[in-house]
Amino acid sequence: MHWNQYHFCYFCYPVLFFRLALILTSSWSHFPSSPDVDILQRLGLVGPRLPGSSSRSVPQGFIPFKSGVIFTQRARIEVPVSRVIPAKLGTDLALVLSLCSHRVNSAFLFTVKSKKKKLQLGVQFIPGKVIVYVGHKRSVYFDYNIHDGQWHNLAINIQGQVVTLFTYCGKQSVHADLHHKKDEALDPEGSFLLGKLNQHSVQFEGALCQFDIYPSAKAAHNYCKYLKKQCRHADTYRPNLPPLVPLLPNDPRTPQVLVWQKSMAFPRPSRLPVMF
Repeated sequence: MHWNQYHFCYFCYPVLFFRLALILTSSWSHFPSSPDVDILQRLGLVGPRLPGSSSRSVPQGFIPFKSGVIFTQRARIEVPVSRVIPAKLGTDLALVLSLCSHRVNSAFLFTVKSKKKKLQLGVQFIPGKVIVYVGHKRSVYFDYNIHDGQWHNLAINIQGQVVTLFTYCGKQSVHADLHHKKDEALDPEGSFLLGKLNQHSVQFEGALCQFDIYPSAKAAHNYCKYLKKQCRHADTYRPNLPPLVPLLPNDPRTPQVLVWQKSMAFPRPSRLPVMF
């Protein structure tokens, strides 16, 4: 073999490898990255069963099912925030949720409080509204009804001073301005409470299939790509439980994202009787 042949190979193989790398990178970009925080998994509410056991061991008050976990009135988990949310995430993040409410109330899905018990982050569901808290007594609300007995897949994105609620796989979105500067980071010595505001407040009761936190707004815009497989079919699940409360009627003529009506009796978030 002549030197020219070696010369040809010496210059061509790097080009071939470079083109192959571009092809692979382009292919992988179509797949969403794994979630930075899977809250249910970090809390031990979902995951592999113990060896030799036919069921999962979960904290008291929670009932596991094939797609996630059910919150009962006795459900309560409080852990250090550092256990579930890495400090590097900060407060610019996206929440991807898949859930179904079993009882109409004004419970929080979760709260993050500082060491001084100041609310830093939280999501509350009241009839006809979703309220997002991003600091002590700082909140925005969206006209969206969780308490209709149906499964809801949605995403909440917090970027800077803007909070956005995404529904219908991102095809619909509603923005709200905080009007105040929020905390840049969560207190690593704070606490994370799932299902309620505090020990004495009302408990969220329902089924939760997915609760993930992403550091990128992209996950919120395209949240259906980030839904777990079992959550995409979660609406086929109907819990075999006695009636808990009468559910609000599901009127197909009424869109899930509603327009604020002045005649509604629900107070604005700043007037809600919540305890801090």
